[in-house]
Amino acid sequence: MKNASIGFTFRELQYIVAVAEELNFHKAALRCCVSQSTLSIQLKKCEAYLGVTLFRRTHHSVALTTEGVEVVAFARVALEAALHIKTRTAQRTQSKNAAHVRFKLARTVLDLEDQSRVFLR
Repeated sequence: MKNASIGFTFRELQYIVAVAEELNFHKAALRCCVSQSTLSIQLKKCEAYLGVTLFRRTHHSVALTTEGVEVVAFARVALEAALHIKTRTAQRTQSKNAAHVRFKLARTVLDLEDQSRVFLR
């Protein structure tokens, strides 16, 4: 996948999943903390990039297309993977930070012992 350009973001995948779960653009926009027009525009961009219609829209309803069902399934997997990456990275960072803090604490204790020897002479 050398130099492959992806035409949408994780945030836009969240929009797709929210609309699929809510089947309502207004509720999905509230859930995503964006305006309904922003949500709609971003989904149109995703659909244009993919070359498929994800949702059948009317004034009164929203329904997933066959392609939409498949895209939503992959979007959920991608979002879950991104969350897993963030969680694992945070755990490793915390572990490294904890080890670093323990090392600094041990050095401080040793330094204090060395300094106390100077004063105790």
